[in-house]
Amino acid sequence: MTQGPSTALTSATGRLVGTSALVAVAVIASMHALETVIVAGDWTGTGTRLVLVLAAVTCLARIVLERDREQVTPPAALAPSLVGAAVAVWGLLGLYGGPTDRFSIAVGLTNVERLTSRLTTARELTASETAPIDPSLPIELLAVGGVVVVFLVADLVAGGLRIPAATGLPLLALWVPGLVLVGTVPTTAFVVTVLSLLLMLAVDNPYRAVRRSAVSTSPRTRRAALGLRTGGSLAVAAAVTVGALVLGSSSAAVPQVVSSSWSRIFASEGQTVRLSDDLDMQRNLGERSGQRVLTYETAGQNLGPLRMFTLTGFDGTNWRRGQDRDGVPVADADEMLWPNPDVEREGGREARITLESLRDTLLPLPTEPRTLEAEGDWSYDATRDEVRGPDRTSSGTTFTVTAYARPLTPESLRTASGPDPDDPNYLEVPSTSRSEDIGAVAAEVTAGAGSRYDQALALQTYFRDTTRFTYSTEVPPGETGDSVWDFLQDRTGYCVQYATSMTVMARSLGIPARVGVGFLPGQRTSDTTFQVTGRDSHAWPELYFPGEGWVRFEPTPAQQSGPVPRWADPVVAGDGEQQGQMPDEVPTAGAAEEPAPEEEPAATAPTTQVGGQAGSGLPGWAWLGAAGAVLALVLGGAAWLLRRRGPTEAGVRDAESAWEDLAARLGEVGVSWPVSVTPRRAPQEIVGQVRVRTGRPVPEEAVEALATLAQALENQRYARRSTPTDAAGLDELVETAVAVVDDELSGRPARVADPSALPAGR
Repeated sequence: MTQGPSTALTSATGRLVGTSALVAVAVIASMHALETVIVAGDWTGTGTRLVLVLAAVTCLARIVLERDREQVTPPAALAPSLVGAAVAVWGLLGLYGGPTDRFSIAVGLTNVERLTSRLTTARELTASETAPIDPSLPIELLAVGGVVVVFLVADLVAGGLRIPAATGLPLLALWVPGLVLVGTVPTTAFVVTVLSLLLMLAVDNPYRAVRRSAVSTSPRTRRAALGLRTGGSLAVAAAVTVGALVLGSSSAAVPQVVSSSWSRIFASEGQTVRLSDDLDMQRNLGERSGQRVLTYETAGQNLGPLRMFTLTGFDGTNWRRGQDRDGVPVADADEMLWPNPDVEREGGREARITLESLRDTLLPLPTEPRTLEAEGDWSYDATRDEVRGPDRTSSGTTFTVTAYARPLTPESLRTASGPDPDDPNYLEVPSTSRSEDIGAVAAEVTAGAGSRYDQALALQTYFRDTTRFTYSTEVPPGETGDSVWDFLQDRTGYCVQYATSMTVMARSLGIPARVGVGFLPGQRTSDTTFQVTGRDSHAWPELYFPGEGWVRFEPTPAQQSGPVPRWADPVVAGDGEQQGQMPDEVPTAGAAEEPAPEEEPAATAPTTQVGGQAGSGLPGWAWLGAAGAVLALVLGGAAWLLRRRGPTEAGVRDAESAWEDLAARLGEVGVSWPVSVTPRRAPQEIVGQVRVRTGRPVPEEAVEALATLAQALENQRYARRSTPTDAAGLDELVETAVAVVDDELSGRPARVADPSALPAGR
């Protein structure tokens, strides 16, 4: 008995709808397998909606194409997939090529440039982050774009070429990252994917269509049709694989432009370095000197940031320093160098600083009130809070500072009152076409903040949100003439963009603000010595609080800048906790460094190559190029994940597993720490708990073992090239730390008496 035309049409429509639905379900379920390497977030909802839209588009196109036809063979069968690919490119450009994360219906070459720039940023992030990675906008683009490509390939194989048995092959691209890096996959997602694939085989058996056409089709024609379909499937799979490998391996060869680099933040002079006061918002952060800039000796923890100078004038792109000032001669080593010299002198902290490769007329000093004991003629400018000499310093220049930490608390800053500085430059906002828009964003971010302090805290929290802003040393090209507005739209940059944007937004709210430039605290090299290199250069905003003076905040993400100042920590923002210590008394080695390549001493500042960011636009073929780049995302993404630090070499123990072992065994004796505590702070937390319970210091042997384990863990997580530690060494460190802590808590004699303070690590 033969099928009537309407019955055949209904059957074909049902097959197409069923196949498209099952492919969509399988892809969406497989997408959740990526949550093992990318933190779950809104990106899964975006990917789901985009897959459903594409499934509807390709299904409808096939229904129209196959009307009154029993079978459609290539190349005609490829048409619905091409329609879906066009819609996918438009959707990705609208979602991730716009100036913000809101969907843009109208797309153009500018969207292509932004999308390409964000793909470059995603590549940077995947080369420096460890899974699971935060779903910032570039990472979301990578994930959602990969899911879209997988759907288009799977839909073509199952619905266009009608080889449902091969549909699972492209889905593997979404499962491989989790399997390789983490070793686990979500059970529910796996079951749903397998069921969908099995149902797909039941819904569509392409050989039935061939048999139905046997009466009017010769065996030769049938064999040709099946061969063409199979060959087409293999060709598509090969093209995707080869394209992904080629684009993945040659991503560094994307058209590049040469840009001069402010922002090494250093200008090299042979074997010497100095800070540059030319901060340009539109330039990329190039290489910086790895030479040792200075060392300092102090008891306890580090001094916190050392500031060289402050910047006030901003024209929308560059900071203007203006003419140097003479200041007032520093005549007495006991003279307080601070805009308000009557500040209380309690808990002074002395440090001896030795300059090495740093050459400048300015001295690096703590950001808190301080006194200075130094040979030579020095003058203090209270307006800029800078100490200047007549000549550049030389290697071996040594001076002593005593810093007095102000008792800043959230409550004291909330209730600060009095007049602001007379200088109108502290409130100057560049007059651009986007000035009012910046003010509106600042008002929206700080809505509900009841004080100047709460406004500052809201701005800092806004910028440190890694799901909203992405740290990158490459800056997308500016488009509006207002670099702050460009940063608020592209949300990609490094410390200069973060510090500048918070400063300008604070000014738009009526808060006097400026930018401080100097160094992060550096690395501990002994119990009392720290070293600072050129890679510790940094910029941050300072806001004025009447009665308290200039107060530092830290909007740059923690991985590059370290923790926020204690008074600006949202965790303690409501308790008014007294802070009678230096603002950053925490270890700062490693995580505070912004990434930079190996040092290349040069007589002049070198140029730096950056990703293709020319503002002249891309030619028409760039649309097809963008679609091809998106097509390569899945397998290309698998390639970069495989290049990330996965399982350690055979026979070499992983620092992560050693740290987990340490946590489990210390937990058995009642010593634990919250997950919010970083590895760098964990040794202090452990030592503190033991001290509280025993009433005596922890032996140095355990302290050093804890610090070494924490450093090994940080190296594995964040170092550009992590050298595995031998298993015996890690085991010995864990055994030492656990044994000594257990002895201390159980009352047995300590192995080492009178240990020194906890080392901060390197």
